[in-house]
Formats: sequence, C-alpha cells, structure tokens
Amino acid sequence: MQTALITGASSGIGAAFAHELAARQSNLILVARSEAKLQQLATALQTEFGIEARVVVQDLTQPTAATEVFEIVQQQGWVVDLLVNNAGMGDYGMFSQRSLKQQS
Repeated sequence: MQTALITGASSGIGAAFAHELAARQSNLILVARSEAKLQQLATALQTEFGIEARVVVQDLTQPTAATEVFEIVQQQGWVVDLLVNNAGMGDYGMFSQRSLKQQS
C-alpha cells in the first residue's frame, strides 16, 4: 500500500486529496497547523477506509518547518511514495510590486 504525505491537509483541497487517496487505499501522513482538525480527519479516514493516517502538526510558513517534517518522517521510518505539496499562503497584487521576502 502506498503512502502519501499531504501538506495543508486540515481543510479545503488538502482534505479533499486526503479523502480521495484514502478511498484509493493509500496510507496518509497529514501535515498542517491545526492538530484538532488533523486528528479528526485522520480518525474519520481510518474508520471509513481502513487505512493508516498519521498526523504531523507543523506550520510550514516557519523557515525550518520542511526540514522538521522530513526529520519526523525519517525518525518514524515512514516511506513517502507520493507528495501532495498543497500548503500555501496567499498574497495579492502585482508580482513586481510585492516584497521578495513575501514571495520566497
């Protein structure tokens, strides 16, 4: 059974990906800031589809967050077959007028 890691999994498109992949019998590693939402989603998907769903609480806007997620996955011995890199943040306006720091 494959394992998918989904960032931004607690709601919206990330949660929709989680439902779809669980329905296809993929185990999941769910990553987002909201532990309560992640735990609720993991429990629901495990119950409905009989898959394993693990939770990693992480704010991916923090500079070291991606490294921390990687280290947790490595320490637990989890193997990721598919990455759904859905986490993001919004900004608006003309790209050339936006802060470089905001865009990176």
